[in-house]
Amino acid sequence: MPRQMTFRDCAITQSLRVVRFGGAELPEKQALNDLRELVEECEDVYPGIDVWFGKKVKTGFTSGERSAFLVYQDGLPVAGTILRKGSSAKLCSMRILEDSQRNGLGTLLMSLVAAEARRLSERIHFTAPYEVWSKWESFFRSFGFTDYGFAKTQYRLFDDELVCGADFDDIWKAILRKLPQTVENLTVNDSPGSCDLVISVKPAFAARIVSGAKRIEIRRRFPDKWEGARVLIYSSSPARQFVGEAVIEKVLTKPVDDIWAECKKDIGCTHGQFMAYCHGAKQVAALVFSEIKRFKKPIKKADMQSMIGRNLSSPQSYRKIDTNSAWPTAISLSCLLGTGLIC
Repeated sequence: MPRQMTFRDCAITQSLRVVRFGGAELPEKQALNDLRELVEECEDVYPGIDVWFGKKVKTGFTSGERSAFLVYQDGLPVAGTILRKGSSAKLCSMRILEDSQRNGLGTLLMSLVAAEARRLSERIHFTAPYEVWSKWESFFRSFGFTDYGFAKTQYRLFDDELVCGADFDDIWKAILRKLPQTVENLTVNDSPGSCDLVISVKPAFAARIVSGAKRIEIRRRFPDKWEGARVLIYSSSPARQFVGEAVIEKVLTKPVDDIWAECKKDIGCTHGQFMAYCHGAKQVAALVFSEIKRFKKPIKKADMQSMIGRNLSSPQSYRKIDTNSAWPTAISLSCLLGTGLIC
């Protein structure tokens, strides 16, 4: 008899590590060397790019004027981008190794750049040789980069340098549209880009779950069909924030006394609190969590709603992710926000 498929059999196909540079962020020296090498491999296109990196980029990281993101896959650097911040931000560099160019990394990098720039920037622009623009025109146009002309500085004798720009609002709308599908099959710094459910937990208990002190959540009723589902943990009023993720390893539905006897060490409350919640119930469900991940910084629901421009209806207990709702966009952003890569 074939094994029953669980949610976790829907494979996360790519696991990525992303390193951020800029301001207070001080990545390991090897990451800086990897970023430099990735950028300097474009020396044939941009003569003197090594000097630019040494004089402008490294000092820009320290001052906070510039930020960068470097993507590793299987321990190897495969993509990177550098941003100069400001009201008219500049995408100084974006490089993705050829073998990784169809893996959604372009959208991931654009999303990280835009999220980094969103508090300051009204526009983002970049310069590129005409040959590069021709090759990647459809990609950049899909993010709203439709304005272009000749750049003031021309780097080569025989290839025109173009300057291309877009209003930030147009770029952000494109990212919100693209991001859920892009990160659906990614994990970024151990944070998957999709969830099956949002589960609402009282703040004190939500904090215990993501700290590891509470591994079991009690519900009066809960379908066992959600075994294997990944959940986004919402800390309810008055916190009203997303605090982490977990997988529902098991759903045990048994008489109240049996659940307490078997699970009391991991329920994270007193016997009195447990019995008060279960009052009148003959049996209850115990959700056993695994793969618990605490967000580096909780994400306020109000902030998330502002970022996506849509309302998120909080679940009373839990809710299934409706692909036609605002939730897939919110969850894909939480994948990046929860890692601490953007704030």
